Amino acid sequence: MLPACLFLPWLAFPQGAGQGRAIFFLLLALLIASYDLVTFRIPNKLNALAALGGLGAAALAGGLSGLGQAFLGGLTALGLLAVFFFLGAVGAGDVKALAALGTFLSPWGAVELFLLTVLAGGLLALLRLFLAGGLAGLSAWRVLGRGQSLPYGLAICAGALALVAVKGGLP
Repeated sequence: MLPACLFLPWLAFPQGAGQGRAIFFLLLALLIASYDLVTFRIPNKLNALAALGGLGAAALAGGLSGLGQAFLGGLTALGLLAVFFFLGAVGAGDVKALAALGTFLSPWGAVELFLLTVLAGGLLALLRLFLAGGLAGLSAWRVLGRGQSLPYGLAICAGALALVAVKGGLP
């Protein structure tokens, strides 16, 4: 199913200026999600590729100003999700993945990506609890939630897809 998903960005959005960056952004998000789904970890090499891709695309599109905005977007995403890492809710790979995707965005775009990712993560967690225990899973969420892990790369990918869908491209 993943190979079929790789073609969704081309079908969903009209081609034009800046769409190549959005497609690359979505492909990286899909790769991050697929690695996390299969192995429950996101490789540092993939995060580095995504970060370098975002910084490079920003430098090509906007010069030093674009590079600065991309760097700030990555730092913003890193700082926002790092709070959840220190609380033990997500892994370090998830934080680095969101920061890497944040390099494709401005600081405000990174905030939007973070908010959509957290929303998607909450919905995925509810779905996971519901599937684990049915309706009782939702009422006894504290008991069922212990020991269950969720590949947060899926939430990051869903947030990235939602961002591009809502904005019609990268902000």
